[in-house]
Amino acid sequence: MADDDPITEGYFDRHLHRPLAAWVLDRVRPAPSLELLTLAGLVVGLTGAVAVLLAAPGGVDWIFPAWLLFAFTVASRCRRLVARAAEAEAGTLEFAIGAAFWVALTMRAAPANPWACTLASVALVSALIHVGLHGEIRRRFRDLIGEHSDAAAPSPQPSVAALSRGLGPAVFHDIAAALLGPEYRGPRPTPGAARSLLAAPMRMAALLSHDTHLALLYVATAAAAIRLDLSFWTAALAVALGLNLWALLAVSAWRRAEALVRRLPPA
Repeated sequence: MADDDPITEGYFDRHLHRPLAAWVLDRVRPAPSLELLTLAGLVVGLTGAVAVLLAAPGGVDWIFPAWLLFAFTVASRCRRLVARAAEAEAGTLEFAIGAAFWVALTMRAAPANPWACTLASVALVSALIHVGLHGEIRRRFRDLIGEHSDAAAPSPQPSVAALSRGLGPAVFHDIAAALLGPEYRGPRPTPGAARSLLAAPMRMAALLSHDTHLALLYVATAAAAIRLDLSFWTAALAVALGLNLWALLAVSAWRRAEALVRRLPPA
């Protein structure tokens, strides 16, 4: 499988979504088709986004869309397990449903507040960059330790062609490449030595993946049952400030580690 290496997986995927998805698939025979899982995820996710728009202020019915988003996340992980690959289409669906939830939550929390809408937009764009960074660092990590990468290499410069690939991690490969600097193209070092240097920044980047943003969203949606504005601002600031700061630290750590890898003797 493309993401068997636990280092490259997101934290919530590794400890929550993937084990639960595997448990579900073990009890469903025959295994659902990719098309069925995609359709089910789309229906569940969009239903949850609509439920956000209909939930009563301060009511316990906010738990319903939160559970639907959680169910969508598990269904998406089931799809990846069945496909045996971290497909770009799966990333596209995850981001699209997450964006729909975020827009719905923004409309409910502060529809006429320009500051809230600006922060929500910054958080949405930041999430795209985070997912792109995780995908690009994962690709470079696998390449440097001698594993096959399922992601395409970024183009030398930002391009319309990159945006046409969809809303998955591949969308911002070009921006990620600019942040991470030139990719190492020299002789490959010993995989074990490269892995020991790159493991820490790879684990840092894993916290920027889709699963972190989706988990933050369904927790924020459930917390809206207590206080909607507080849950919205907490989630928005967590992405726009917290995860952006974490992304800068991950980029810095990766660049330092990759520079050390370049000094290793070839395998």
